[in-house]
Amino acid sequence: MAARSRSPRASALAADVPRGVQIPISTGFAELRDEADGSVTVYVNGVPSSTLRADLHLDFEYMRHEAAAIAAWDADRPDHAWLALHIGAAACTLPRHLAAAHPASRHIAVDIDTTLAELARIWWDLPRAPRLRVRAQDGLEAVTERQDASLDLVVRDAFSGDSVPAHLASAEWWSHAARVVRAGGLVVANVAVAPGSGISEARDARDAFAQVAAIGEHAVLKRKRRGNVVLVARTERDENLSQALSRYAASAPLPTGVDPNWA
Repeated sequence: MAARSRSPRASALAADVPRGVQIPISTGFAELRDEADGSVTVYVNGVPSSTLRADLHLDFEYMRHEAAAIAAWDADRPDHAWLALHIGAAACTLPRHLAAAHPASRHIAVDIDTTLAELARIWWDLPRAPRLRVRAQDGLEAVTERQDASLDLVVRDAFSGDSVPAHLASAEWWSHAARVVRAGGLVVANVAVAPGSGISEARDARDAFAQVAAIGEHAVLKRKRRGNVVLVARTERDENLSQALSRYAASAPLPTGVDPNWA
């Protein structure tokens, strides 16, 4: 059995939860590990899934890409009040960040794992409903049941192991995503890329949306290295967003590119 001891800098987040111990959840197990900076990494079935922090810093690079794209999109909205659906909530790291960064926004976070969604509420300071509603639901079901033009933003960050479940990376999913977002809406999706892998999902996104850009490290965009690429899809073409993404990529800590024709 893993030790319950903490280092002097260990986090007070989820203080009563032992570290390095497999915690049963609906889809397997979760595990918490303290980091040197006081944050806590949440592993799901052995794969890093989320981080818990006292502040709003985003540790995962792809989440910073997503947040930057959403901030650029929000900057041109007159009221900054929008409704987002997050598919693949995990510990709700990104919904928590966005709710704080965009106080007029509201969020629905769904995850197929019923237990993990409940634990996330216990582990740290998530906003309460109606600012953030968390529920257990499959990601395809979450979009198919929505009415037309009922959301402003859809964020997909759902994984099984190190890959996106096929039914959430399908042409059907992208078609529904386009149907449920309002005019001027945005969809951001985290895509797992392996060397030499196909990128049919980008073509499916482009079939459903007027504008699709990909953000990621150059080597990952070229499919020379394993990593994450974030697809940013708009219901209409927006040069302001394209320029904002290029500026973000130029100033990102790691070499980052934006490809408007990634397919």
